[in-house]
Amino acid sequence: MYGMTGIWLFGREFSDHTAKDLLALPTSRTSVVLAKFLVGALWAATLTVQMVLLGLVIGTALGLPGEVTAGDVLRLPVIAVMTWLLTTPLSLAASLGRGYLAAVGVLFVIVFCAQIITALGFGAYFPWSVPGLYAGLGGTTYDPPGVVGYLLVVLVGAAGVAATAIWWERADHTR
Repeated sequence: MYGMTGIWLFGREFSDHTAKDLLALPTSRTSVVLAKFLVGALWAATLTVQMVLLGLVIGTALGLPGEVTAGDVLRLPVIAVMTWLLTTPLSLAASLGRGYLAAVGVLFVIVFCAQIITALGFGAYFPWSVPGLYAGLGGTTYDPPGVVGYLLVVLVGAAGVAATAIWWERADHTR
């Protein structure tokens, strides 16, 4: 969900052939990139709220047992932030690929690798597995990630933003 938002925000101009118009504006390219990431973060927050509300409504309508605790409520924003941070490399892939297709391919590979690496027991060290492990999706079979896992998530997020900004500043966009 968040990944497709980032892919859309950064791949759209190339697919619509409007990138040259966007780059001709008297605004720095870094400002354009940071604005796109801000919009992506706002969409991620909106989608998180929608997902939680729909989950509660559907769960109540189906009469599912269980209760929502304060810990659950505090855990969701952390998961959302980690997941959004991990989508920043997809924005770079959309920019490098000058459209959607390359970034969607990268997204599929990341999801596949996250499943396999977690099943092998190394998910705590693969950033894209960390939010799922933190959420407890592995049950009691897998240990929650440690400081290294969380640090890797932050580093991937920061590297994705920085690399995308650098690419937009230095790449030739005249295609």
